[in-house]
Amino acid sequence: MRNTRWTRRAASVLALGAAGALALTGCGGGVTDGGGEVADDTASGEYVEATSGEVNLYTWSDYYPEELIKKFTDDTGITLNVDYFDSNESLEAKLRASNGAGYDVVVPSDYMVEILANDGLLLKFDSSTLPNGGNIKPEFLDVYFDQDRMYSTPYLYGTTSFMYDTDVISEDLTSWADYFNPPESAGRVGTMNDQTEVINSALRVTGGEFCTTEGAELQAAQDLLLDFKPRVGTINSDGILERLANGEQAMAMIWNGAGHRAALERPSLKYVYPEEGIALWQDNFTIPVGAENVDQAKTFLNWMLEPENMAVAVNFQAYASGVAGTDELMSDELRNSPAISIPEGYDLALPVTPCNNEEMTNYTKIFETFKG
Repeated sequence: MRNTRWTRRAASVLALGAAGALALTGCGGGVTDGGGEVADDTASGEYVEATSGEVNLYTWSDYYPEELIKKFTDDTGITLNVDYFDSNESLEAKLRASNGAGYDVVVPSDYMVEILANDGLLLKFDSSTLPNGGNIKPEFLDVYFDQDRMYSTPYLYGTTSFMYDTDVISEDLTSWADYFNPPESAGRVGTMNDQTEVINSALRVTGGEFCTTEGAELQAAQDLLLDFKPRVGTINSDGILERLANGEQAMAMIWNGAGHRAALERPSLKYVYPEEGIALWQDNFTIPVGAENVDQAKTFLNWMLEPENMAVAVNFQAYASGVAGTDELMSDELRNSPAISIPEGYDLALPVTPCNNEEMTNYTKIFETFKG
């Protein structure tokens, strides 16, 4: 792996009190064409609390609790409308096509915040101007993708790995190599519609560097994926939880929170901590530059920084948060979940430095070939 990756111990990152491991300052790199500063000509005005109107939220599928939709309206008088995407790239494409219009709040992952901000698609609002901005944990402020939180506030964070049904698959699966070469009993497995997660996982197996431009390393990853393709049942980030929980699939790439929820319905499901490592990610609330309801959007972000509101998402979605006070409100069930609490001694859950535009183009070509 490239040496600009964050390298501090992260074995207990999802345990309470260990959230500091997600302070990603110093990851290096970032998605820019010339390495310059993020443009700041998209700055918004001061905070004004809204008490009516609407907010149009664009987030990941099954990633915002119904309970909070109603509570937000009850608390603020603002109607919350929710629409869904299944990958960061889908979100990016939608915002580029509309020049940042169409939604008031969107939920990109860490690296995508930097891409969208660098390209002028996000509103600069400075989280410290929000009344509840002080509730952001200090270690979540100076992050590599948005230093001092000028464009975003934290939502949830977790890991990405794969899960399998031990009642169906007797083998002990311990690696990404096992995922990409699944036993026959696994049937047709599920993978994500996420080129970064899928290709990085393949590179872990083949020994290539993340964001590599070496032809041989790219070819090896592509060959692995093409060999894997006949065993794939779905390339879809939507419905992963449901397909595993109802037994439609016995093995799939999945986020740890979704894995926890699937295992509640089907206890024979096991979340794997691969010997090659897994990605540690963070999702965030941002405001597109073309948002029509900016005051309502800021009111929503501020409202989600209330610990009791964020804790509803933490306990429903089964992920941890960068908002102070939410750890104490996490359920005991969640604290003790194998998918949430990283095993003692496992120090391979690490954030990954994002690719630049040239490197991401290589990823896109490989992923499109894989999807066919």
